[in-house]
Amino acid sequence: MATSNRRTFLRQSGLALAASALPAQRRKRPNILFSISDDQSYPHASIYGAEWVRTPAFDRVAREGALFQNCFVSTPSCGPSRGSVLSGQDFYRLREASMNHTVWPPENDIALYTDLLGEAGYRVGYTGKPWGPGNWKGSGRQDNPAGPVFNQIKLTPPGEGISNVDYAANFEAFLDGRSGDQPFCFWAGFMEPHRIFEDGIGVRHGKTLDDITTPGFFPDVNEVRSDLADYAFEIEHYDKHLGRMLDLLEQRGELDNTIVVCTADNGMAFPRAKATIYDYGAHVPLAIRWGDRVEAGRKIDDFVSFPDFAPTFLEAAGTPVPRQMTGRSLLPVLQAAQSGQIDPDRNAAVFGIERHFPGSRPNGAGYPMRGIRTADYLYIHNLEPQNTPVGDHPGLVWPSDDPTGGYGDTDGGPTKTFLWEHRDEYSTLAKAAFDKRPEEELYAIADDPFNQNNLAGDPAFASVKQLLRRKLDAHLRRTADPRAFGEGESFDRIMRRFPVLGSNG
Repeated sequence: MATSNRRTFLRQSGLALAASALPAQRRKRPNILFSISDDQSYPHASIYGAEWVRTPAFDRVAREGALFQNCFVSTPSCGPSRGSVLSGQDFYRLREASMNHTVWPPENDIALYTDLLGEAGYRVGYTGKPWGPGNWKGSGRQDNPAGPVFNQIKLTPPGEGISNVDYAANFEAFLDGRSGDQPFCFWAGFMEPHRIFEDGIGVRHGKTLDDITTPGFFPDVNEVRSDLADYAFEIEHYDKHLGRMLDLLEQRGELDNTIVVCTADNGMAFPRAKATIYDYGAHVPLAIRWGDRVEAGRKIDDFVSFPDFAPTFLEAAGTPVPRQMTGRSLLPVLQAAQSGQIDPDRNAAVFGIERHFPGSRPNGAGYPMRGIRTADYLYIHNLEPQNTPVGDHPGLVWPSDDPTGGYGDTDGGPTKTFLWEHRDEYSTLAKAAFDKRPEEELYAIADDPFNQNNLAGDPAFASVKQLLRRKLDAHLRRTADPRAFGEGESFDRIMRRFPVLGSNG
């Protein structure tokens, strides 16, 4: 990028920040509504063009605010992904909380935006799924890292596997407990579209299988299309609650003073998605609304990572951002006027994983990966390619009746079962879902959006691979990833402490 363009951006963003900071002491501090679904991939919202998924509430936030094209999790696994949001740090810095089904670090020296805003006078709370799965009660905390719980109000769910928590009613109860014009910070942790799905619920509620768009790494068959229809139904369930929450804020005159963030903790619970760092595992939806502070209707190409949320919230609230946070505030991007690429330095996202489902491999072992995504390429470094990437077969599974009998890092469901039972007929797709992987993978996004053609061994792409590897390694060293310094044993010790599901007490 030209130096003059870089200076122009810095000058413009600096002026925008100064303009927003000067009146901050004279106006109400913004509220924060952080909405996070459980296992939803980009581009599965109707405003992204997925017409078989109807998401009017998410679409409203995007239309009245900004729609992001390149939001990536720090890791595609529930607990550490949520931990990266709360801490503003890359997942691998969270010690025990760097993987599922462990504990929140007991020293309590990881600063969280929820705690900091609570200390600054905000009313803090959550409904649905907070940080987890894991045990925080031995850490010395009084509440989950996401805040005090508001799950008391229940409903009759519309299908099997859907939560009975009335998210919107609990949000209303939370608001009713505020003192005067006290600002709030609320975590709406929807438990959908996490499996289990009720088989056929999508079709029974009007989905047409011919309308379903099947990703290229799945067989295009009715069994898979029906599974995707059930997944879409659960997305639509939580979106209705989001819509009720927006309406409630509007009725109370609070909507335009609320930063509304809508995203997902990782990709969909299907093969080659959740718990992988392919695009359908790490790339998630994101829309942000904030009254007239975010110009409506913008589509933003800047790369956003989950650690960016915490410093954004703190800066908007006028609260100091701890130095330990590795994310960068999104305010300069949000308060710019244009669409497209705003900050030229936001041209890549880094992510990875240590372990998803404990018990998938002997002694609690994981499958460490690190990756980097740019507009043009996805590069993946598999640190232990001799091991099984999605778990051993046979091996522990979730749910326990998963007929595949293994590959536990992929949640059981009809698509996984179909791929396994028809692995001879769809051998290429089944191998991509279950077999071992090479140490390095490289995918050209424009020609290969489903990450199927590995270019890492192609001499024509050697310079691209080397450049991305250097950029990835530089980020990992700068942000103190233990594996970047040969200290992977620190993760292995944690895995051995929590070798199977439920071993966290």
